[in-house]
Amino acid sequence: MRSRMIGALLASLLLTGCEGDGSGPEGETTAPATADRAVDSAVDGAVETGAVPTTDDTAATTRPAPGAVDPVDPADHLTDEALLEQTQWVLGLLDEDALGPDLEAVVDRFSEDFLRELPAFQVVTVFPQLRAGGPYTVTEVTEVSAEAGGGTRSAVLSLDAEQPLLMTLALDDEDRIAGLVFVPDTSGEPPVISGWADLDAALTELGGTSQVVVGRVEDGTCTPIHTTAGLEPGGEPAPTGSIFKLVVLAGVVEAVEAGELAWEDELTITEEVKSLPSGILQDREAGSTVTVREAAELMISISDNTATDLLIGAVDRPRMRTAMENAGVDPLRLAPIVTTRQLFILGWGVDQEVRDRWARASVPETRTAQLADLPEDLTLVTPEAVTTPAWQDGVDWPMTGGEVCNVHARLQQLAGTGAGEPVREILSANPGGAVPDGVAYQAFKGCSAPGVLALSYYLEPVETETRADGLVLVVQTRSEEAVDQLRAMTIVEAGLQHLAATGG
Repeated sequence: MRSRMIGALLASLLLTGCEGDGSGPEGETTAPATADRAVDSAVDGAVETGAVPTTDDTAATTRPAPGAVDPVDPADHLTDEALLEQTQWVLGLLDEDALGPDLEAVVDRFSEDFLRELPAFQVVTVFPQLRAGGPYTVTEVTEVSAEAGGGTRSAVLSLDAEQPLLMTLALDDEDRIAGLVFVPDTSGEPPVISGWADLDAALTELGGTSQVVVGRVEDGTCTPIHTTAGLEPGGEPAPTGSIFKLVVLAGVVEAVEAGELAWEDELTITEEVKSLPSGILQDREAGSTVTVREAAELMISISDNTATDLLIGAVDRPRMRTAMENAGVDPLRLAPIVTTRQLFILGWGVDQEVRDRWARASVPETRTAQLADLPEDLTLVTPEAVTTPAWQDGVDWPMTGGEVCNVHARLQQLAGTGAGEPVREILSANPGGAVPDGVAYQAFKGCSAPGVLALSYYLEPVETETRADGLVLVVQTRSEEAVDQLRAMTIVEAGLQHLAATGG
């Protein structure tokens, strides 16, 4: 289960992304790698830093000794022939007896966008540095389709060595390498979770502040059955990042229910509504259209930011406020509703003085005026800028874990209505990794942003007879430093298995 989750991590959470992260596993830079914008969302900050950081000693010592694991043949796992061929070529270059690559091969195999970021002669110098960390054994292979990968076909491989690595290789439409990233596999071994206090304790190794909320969902309501010690039931308001998109989905369903919107309605993509990755809609031509249902699917499954902003624009503010109230979310705390585009500019496209004023604002009317004065130029935000946590300044959509659980409960209730018919399929298209044994249905929405990792799961055990009855696990971590997402996923996966096995 642990090895499947490592492969599924980039295929689910990090491919869905959030607002484009500058974080990623921590450590010193040793060897560069790069990718084009389409793959930036696939590996969050590891791509945007363009580097291969070293792992820390703690993570390394939890791994089996090199050579003590069984090798895996990529040919048994990759069905895309071009993806397999390019993957085998890269793996050949990592062999301890290999040479090269030569410049001609690099120019032939890598996309022009890739080589604009990292010239061919620099690519040639990367592989000898990587080979020095070998030999490598492939222990896990996950294929990510273009649909699941936000328009990018990719393979994620676990490479066992003295310093284990995760390798992500992505192809463009011409079968050239559009992204190649190596990050340290800091996932380590899962903690033993025999009770929820064990999960709380395990999360402390990530640094910062974490809170866990476990809830039972019945008849459209969530009852917290565990909250991290020292907090009120349901926890305290904390950054949620793209988990907020569940609230947007609830607003869409209620607008459909009220006859104000239809799943088949078409939304027009404009330059003014385009946001930054993650997602694919920002790359479509202005003037093209997308149905409400497709936008909702993209918003949840690959966390498409432009899709999110289209839907926020399609649902009027009073309807969204009502949806929040119906879902047990404090609408005042989230007012005014900030689009992902505005969040990017506010967090990483203006001076700190502007964020300070935002953080000090005590009433929604003040923040509404500040949004009106916000620049609209998205080019003010550079990938290099999106590396510093901004949640401390209120640049996020803060909710309690109990509120997140409430939204999951409300969505499952809405799924039982005619208007909400597509909801269960939308929420489960990306289950957030491997589904534990004994789970019949798993919905997921998560987020990774600078200094923030937030994960929410809704599960229904096999024996559940009523589809609106289920269990929710919400984990919210915030830090002034980068959060080790791989290690966090290993810890949370252990908690998810505990939830599935015990029912809370």
